[in-house]
Amino acid sequence: MLSTSTTPYTQEPICQEPICLDGQGIHSAAISCLDFLDEDRCIITCSEDGSIQVRKVDTGQVVGGPWIDAGSGAVHAMAVSPNHLEVVTGSQDGRIRLWTVATGEMAGKWEQAHSLTILSVCWSPDELHIASGSEDGTAIIWDSKQGDIVGHPIRTGHPHVYAVRYSSDGETLVTSGYNNTITFWDVKTREALRFVEACHASQQVHCVIWTSYDRIFLGCSNGIVQTTANTQGKVTHLGKRTGPICAIVLSQDKFLLAAASLDNTISLWDPRTNQSVGRPLDHSNGLRCAAFARNSRLLATSGIDKNVYIWDLQALFRDVNVTDRESGPPPGTSTAGHSLIDIDASIYPAGNNTQKGSRHSDTNVVCLTSLSNLTPHV
Repeated sequence: MLSTSTTPYTQEPICQEPICLDGQGIHSAAISCLDFLDEDRCIITCSEDGSIQVRKVDTGQVVGGPWIDAGSGAVHAMAVSPNHLEVVTGSQDGRIRLWTVATGEMAGKWEQAHSLTILSVCWSPDELHIASGSEDGTAIIWDSKQGDIVGHPIRTGHPHVYAVRYSSDGETLVTSGYNNTITFWDVKTREALRFVEACHASQQVHCVIWTSYDRIFLGCSNGIVQTTANTQGKVTHLGKRTGPICAIVLSQDKFLLAAASLDNTISLWDPRTNQSVGRPLDHSNGLRCAAFARNSRLLATSGIDKNVYIWDLQALFRDVNVTDRESGPPPGTSTAGHSLIDIDASIYPAGNNTQKGSRHSDTNVVCLTSLSNLTPHV
């Protein structure tokens, strides 16, 4: 079992060498999103070239042909269904596509309800619905079986919608976008319940993770933020300010949170305590996306260079002086210390508008390639 460290996030990154699945000939453009399939034996990647590809984690061998639908444009969003049997994607053409994992075939291409690129998709906990968020500023809830729009599109007030996420009971949807607020929506009525200001007005909220114990983690333009779904409006900044967070993911066992930053570091956190775990991983230039394996041991990252990097977290912490996470604070509690900076957030009525800002720019990355060198360099 992984352990929790009291080491502050301000330390230098660990220059660990992950396994590299060479992207040569797999995709012709950057990888925008990825996830694990087939009991962690395979990894699926979506690319800005419009293709989707499955590879074996241990060898990098391609499994079957690419999943492609001509005319889709770049694939910017993907979500594997909770039962791992289907994959939903959102593309540049504003359309949702549903794929069957076993065959790699497209099971459905739904009507073009978004006028611009889809940037985020997610499944409801019961798998009956799929939510999508688009550059056009709308969020849409779909019937996952029929492909029909349920109710009317939500005009979120975000100039662009970067993230859509369901609560664990499926009754609330949270959206974030090209402004500094997150918005909570009643799924049945499509009414805005409240707005929470997560960061400075010049910043944006790029990505969202809603944990099962009702804590929400946000990847913002200048770091990681934790808040709650209730009306208290309390916001906590984790660690020092970083580059824009481009991906934030939660392990299957809910014990570890990983945040990928455009400053090319991956920081690891215990989401129960807001404490950093070890030191940040040092990624090469071009980091854009991340995903945990179902076994919570492996972390995959990728981006502009089209390679996939597999981090063995057990090996990473093997030689690090850490304490057993079972002896730490119970879930939902906060440990005071230098890694937390508490501020008050404001809750706004519906119709709040905030200032825009830039999201991110592209850089380059270098491939690391060793299966044996998984021990961290301290």
